[in-house]
Amino acid sequence: MSMKTRLAHKDCQSNQEVDMPYCEGSCNTFTKYSQVAATMQHSCSCCKETRSSNRTVDLLCLNGHTIPYTYMHVEACGCGHTDCTRAAGLSARRKRSLTLL
Repeated sequence: MSMKTRLAHKDCQSNQEVDMPYCEGSCNTFTKYSQVAATMQHSCSCCKETRSSNRTVDLLCLNGHTIPYTYMHVEACGCGHTDCTRAAGLSARRKRSLTLL
């Protein structure tokens, strides 16, 4: 995917909008029970950049100076394997015991 945006850094900004590609999409992610392993099997992958390069544009500052600014430009996207982790809200909670005297 691609969007156009003005790059900014401190009090400086690009004169024109810059083409800023980004990665978006769904990848094969699943959790299923394995009868052979007698446990849940997880496969997680996420959409991310597979190739990128540094690009430099000139930013015009409020004081009239022009400075170079380097950013990461996405050239290609793909599905990359990642670890499956439990969501923070689903973490195991310790039980509290309450004893009445």
